[in-house]
Amino acid sequence: MLVKYNNSILNLANSIREYYGLDTYYDTDKDVSEWLNTNKFKHLFLILIDGMGSRILDEKLDRHSFLIKNRIKEVATVYPTTTTAATTSILTGKSPKENAYLGWSQYFKEADDQIILFREQGLYSKKDYQGFINEVLPCKKIFDDLDEKGISNDSIWPIWGHNGVDGIEELVDKIFDFSKKDISFCYAYYDALDTLEHLEGVKSDKVTMLIKQIDQQLSRLSKLDDDCGVIVVADHGQIDCVNVDLEDYPDIMECLKVLPSIEPRCMAFSIKDGMHERFEKAFRKHFNETFALLTKQEAIHMNLFGL
Repeated sequence: MLVKYNNSILNLANSIREYYGLDTYYDTDKDVSEWLNTNKFKHLFLILIDGMGSRILDEKLDRHSFLIKNRIKEVATVYPTTTTAATTSILTGKSPKENAYLGWSQYFKEADDQIILFREQGLYSKKDYQGFINEVLPCKKIFDDLDEKGISNDSIWPIWGHNGVDGIEELVDKIFDFSKKDISFCYAYYDALDTLEHLEGVKSDKVTMLIKQIDQQLSRLSKLDDDCGVIVVADHGQIDCVNVDLEDYPDIMECLKVLPSIEPRCMAFSIKDGMHERFEKAFRKHFNETFALLTKQEAIHMNLFGL
């Protein structure tokens, strides 16, 4: 749970920012910075495969695979280990503590609702909040910083987004297309692996097949021209687990001021006045062996969400 923020995706992100002359917020990754400064690439592609942690690669691929042979190092993600927090950290160079994108949903007092940040929709209410997140929680990303400096950049997303592609083969094809254009930095995001892991479980044969397909397709990038640099990174890994339904614990639910938010793997509780001691007693009764319970002050003090 405690992230080594001095060896994390934040250092990678800040190496890229330094390479383009942007402000940096964390120490750079020395290996990445040396590689970038030595090669002076005309095109740099940052490919993020959602849910493809290094341990999953070790389980699914053999030592002759493209990703294993070309893996430089293992780095930590941020906490919470979730897409909303991790991808925002990579694109801002700042930790969740700083950019305030902590997880899938967050409670906003302005709306008195728990809102899914990337969908701008109420988690429980299903209410539409289009435009709300950018208004109350503005987030400046590397694309904005590069634009201000006049540095050409673009991005590739799944079929639902900008330059949307349908599958890993199309993503690689698009990178080859971009390598012939005047684009200095490109971020490519692939989400299908994470989705499949959530649906089928990490150990499923379908996940194994998809990871092997990803490995095969990414190996094509070795044929890019020498003026192209490619970084492949994950936002987090996954493990199979058993979910806990809090509605099965009325002694906990009755203490809550509002329903929980952030993430099932990192849940935020807002407690009714005068019921904190009762809540803690009930929580520790049921979950003391499996979950850590922290106050907000403790989480901030121990740098759980960033430095």
